[in-house]
Amino acid sequence: MAKQNPLITVAIYLRGDELKPDQVSKLLNIQPSRSQTKGGLQAGSTKHIARIGLWAVTVKSDSRSVSDLIDELFQKIAASAKRLDQIEGVTDAHLDILFATDDVGNAGGTLEFVLSKTQIETMGKLGLSACITIS
Repeated sequence: MAKQNPLITVAIYLRGDELKPDQVSKLLNIQPSRSQTKGGLQAGSTKHIARIGLWAVTVKSDSRSVSDLIDELFQKIAASAKRLDQIEGVTDAHLDILFATDDVGNAGGTLEFVLSKTQIETMGKLGLSACITIS
């Protein structure tokens, strides 16, 4: 069986109890991939109530590099030139990198990527922490 590339999802998440997704979208001039308001319905649900406000913009690929996806995401958001962690209502702002693969734990498998100095500096300017998940 041929080895399958992992699905890579790179996202910027903004979260907070008082977060107003519509205001974030207006401020950044970007429509989110996913959003929810605390007390409203969870994103993608018709019955679960959101316990926190959320605004996220996401890019995915199983053929492009993590670095390319991060650059694409930063190009979308960098025009705002605002620290995302200082937007009203935001208590958590982070870059999320998810590798979804069937090969986790298989002997001999390697999964690596590089964050460039420019990407790390951009994360700092945007006020983002990082979360990396391999599943």
